Amino acid sequence: MEKIKSMPDLDDLLAGRRSIRRYTTASPPEACLESMVQAAIWAPSPRNSQPVRFIRIESPKIRKRLQEAMLSGRERLLSKAVTCNHPKRLRNWINAYWRYSEFIFRAPVLFAVGTITPEGSLSSHLFQAGIIARDKRDDTDLDISIGLALQGFLLKGREFGLGTCVLTAPFDFIEDVGSIFGAKEIVIKCFVTVGFPDESPVGPERMPVTDIYRMI
Repeated sequence: MEKIKSMPDLDDLLAGRRSIRRYTTASPPEACLESMVQAAIWAPSPRNSQPVRFIRIESPKIRKRLQEAMLSGRERLLSKAVTCNHPKRLRNWINAYWRYSEFIFRAPVLFAVGTITPEGSLSSHLFQAGIIARDKRDDTDLDISIGLALQGFLLKGREFGLGTCVLTAPFDFIEDVGSIFGAKEIVIKCFVTVGFPDESPVGPERMPVTDIYRMI
């Protein structure tokens, strides 16, 4: 069994986290995975609605359905690209995103992560009452909630020496992800792979604080 590491310093966790696409064959301990989900639970959410849900995809049948849906979507996109302007460049983009996505089927652990629709916010109540033209906050609230939950999930994994990768590219290939899982009440927002890293990628350059921070 792979040795579980401990890296308690937050700065080390943040700076050392990488998107890992190659894993060893060792399976992460169940206790580690549950601790990662627990870390996600502690994330703040509007009205403490806790809308984020983690679906661990263990069923070979469901994994196969997901892979077949992605393959079918890739072929559909490649065939349509032929009729577009700059078809070669577009096909190269499609194939590149496929290569960056298909590793999920070799990962020891694969999660689909999504959100449920919580009880209405003030914005939704105002919309239902006809006071405002549209419910403009619920989608934003859910997107913020899932981002905060994933941060805790990823950093806890890093603390255990586990690698992770968050992907949305599969949605380019699959038209209806929800139908594959049969979880109608959950809107799938991304996929996350987990495992012991079999690579040590160099971190990408980050912007300086002065580029993203200002006072007005």
